[in-house]
Amino acid sequence: MYHPFFQFVLPRIGQAALNVLLYVNFLQLPPLQLVSAWPVLYYGLPLLLMLLLAYISRDPLGLGIVFTGHLVTFYCIGTGIALLMRRVGGTPQSVWHIFWLDGITPWLLTAFIMWWGRRRALKLCTTKYNITTHKRLPHGALRIVQISDVHPRACAAMDHTRIPELREKIAACRPDLLVLTGDIFDEFTAPEELEAFCSLFGEIDAPLGKYYVLGNHDLFHHWREPSFGRADLEQGLAKAGVRLLEDTGVMLPCGVRIVGRKDYLYTNGQRFTAAQLIPGGPDDRYTVWLDHEPRDFKNAAAAGADLILSGHTHGGQVWPAGAVGMVAKNERNYGQKKITDTCTAIVSGGTGTWGYKFRTQGRTEIVCVEIKQV
Repeated sequence: MYHPFFQFVLPRIGQAALNVLLYVNFLQLPPLQLVSAWPVLYYGLPLLLMLLLAYISRDPLGLGIVFTGHLVTFYCIGTGIALLMRRVGGTPQSVWHIFWLDGITPWLLTAFIMWWGRRRALKLCTTKYNITTHKRLPHGALRIVQISDVHPRACAAMDHTRIPELREKIAACRPDLLVLTGDIFDEFTAPEELEAFCSLFGEIDAPLGKYYVLGNHDLFHHWREPSFGRADLEQGLAKAGVRLLEDTGVMLPCGVRIVGRKDYLYTNGQRFTAAQLIPGGPDDRYTVWLDHEPRDFKNAAAAGADLILSGHTHGGQVWPAGAVGMVAKNERNYGQKKITDTCTAIVSGGTGTWGYKFRTQGRTEIVCVEIKQV
């Protein structure tokens, strides 16, 4: 536990300092100059504006907190630059004064970021990776499509209305294997969304099978009780022909091994070790290792993993907060990483977004991995 000063007192001091900074900046806004002759309006309207920002950012899962966070950040940066320019003086100070527009610039920048972040979140990409192996593959190649972190919800980037687009992009990859690496659903998923996406997974043609590992949101109650239970999820997956893997491995008839781990956060770390999942260690079987959270890469490689597929991080989603948080907890924030000469890890940015239609880091994507035998 941290000292109470750091837990409770310091955050309140910081919040008070930010409120003072915002209030002083709001007093400079050009519209307020029109009412400067009326002190009650001049000094009172900024307070109302601050209360409005506090109201729209009250929901930790709402887009309002993202808007307010960016606005406060731009004001903090602008205030720092203004203090520096005041010391420099001359032309730089004049140029900065023009650019700052008496405090309107942070609002314009925040509006642009919100527009751009929404467009980026809703753009569904197909990210392709090509890797090689000396191990035997069926017909010398293996194509895997990874779906991760869908979080279907009307206010997020992915819901049932986008299933036709998602189906088309998956079909275009012509996967041999479909893997679902956790947080496909969460505690905000409505029953109709669960049914719609399970139906989608049932329609996908993947000759070598479809496999699912749980994430920290699929059945875990972070924010509220979900509208479905484990039995509903298992029934939906079974109907779709998707196999749920929990600390277990499957040897396919073609000789490829699929290993699915329980999620580290969901189990609070109480799961099999990598060595327990493949007791014999590395062998000549190509091993696809599914683990929602990108951690324990070296142990997985040592156990015999050739390809590790993870999600969880959303590629950061909201920069820089997401990047800082994810780098602090995980071994890879996004993309491809060579773990050993024979093992590669790939972390998806997520096929959806968490909480809202907004993304300034990572990609909303399906991942298509082409493995070729050399």
